[in-house]
Amino acid sequence: MGVKRTGDWDKARAMLSAGLAPRLANALRQATIRNALFLVREIQRGIRSQSPGGQAFVKLAESTIARKGSSKALIDTGFLIHAITQKIMAERAFVGLLRGTVNRDGEDMVNIGAVMEYGATIKHPNGATIIIPPRPFLHPVMEKYRTQIIENFREALRSVKI
Repeated sequence: MGVKRTGDWDKARAMLSAGLAPRLANALRQATIRNALFLVREIQRGIRSQSPGGQAFVKLAESTIARKGSSKALIDTGFLIHAITQKIMAERAFVGLLRGTVNRDGEDMVNIGAVMEYGATIKHPNGATIIIPPRPFLHPVMEKYRTQIIENFREALRSVKI
C-alpha cells in the first residue's frame, strides 16, 4: 500500500511556477515592515504614557525625581525614545535599540535599555549600592500585540491571490 495523492497537481505546479512564491514572499516582507513600524510606535507611545503594553512603570525614587526634575521614567532628553528603531533583515525584523547607538554622553543605548528593561544593582565608587528596578518597555508591548502581529501575517498570506 502506497501513498495516494489527491488534488490537481498540475494546477499546483502551474501556480507555483507562475510567481506565487515571490508574491507570498513580498506579502510577508510588507507585513514584516508594517509590524515592525507598528511596534516601534507602540513602544514609544508606551514610554510616553509610562505604561508600555498596559504595564505601569515602577515609580521613580524621590531622589531621582529631585535630581532630574521630573517623575517620568525613561524620559530625560528623549534620546531613548528616539533611539528605538526597527531594521528589516533578510527574513526577519529587529525592533529595539541597535548596538552602537550612543547618547550624547557616549553611553551605548543597548546597555541603558537593558538596565531599564531588566533592572540592575550597581556598586557606586563611593561605596553606595544603587538599585534600579526593572521598567520593561519592550517586552510588554511585544507581548500585548503578539496576537495582532500574527493576525497581520495571516492577513498578508490571505491577500495573495492564487
